[in-house]
Amino acid sequence: MSAIFRNGNSVIVNANGAGKLHLLSYASNSGLPNHVGYIETTSSGITRFVISFAYTFTRFAFYWEGNGQAVYGAGDSLARYPLATGWDKAVVIEWGSSSFTSGNVQAEVNKAVVRNGSVTAFIIPEL
Repeated sequence: MSAIFRNGNSVIVNANGAGKLHLLSYASNSGLPNHVGYIETTSSGITRFVISFAYTFTRFAFYWEGNGQAVYGAGDSLARYPLATGWDKAVVIEWGSSSFTSGNVQAEVNKAVVRNGSVTAFIIPEL
């Protein structure tokens, strides 16, 4: 299996209804503080997000806070999994990994700089 974060592939989240996709970028390889924040949708339908990477960080964690359910998976895979709803059971991915894990990342969130609206997660428009 190849790494999830690579050219042409990333993490995809499909969310139903309004809400916030929270993202934590941590374990900097250049001494930067952790970054945490969310990107928000007000849509009552399905919103597709892409979670990209930042070369400065080696670990990423995310969860969904919203009215409906959200699922996630690697962009090049048809498999989708229910997304966690808090930092205590967040989905975690490490740079270079070909799989996802889960874990409590609250301690890393507590050390993070808040970057709401400025994280490496983006809404994918419907064409």
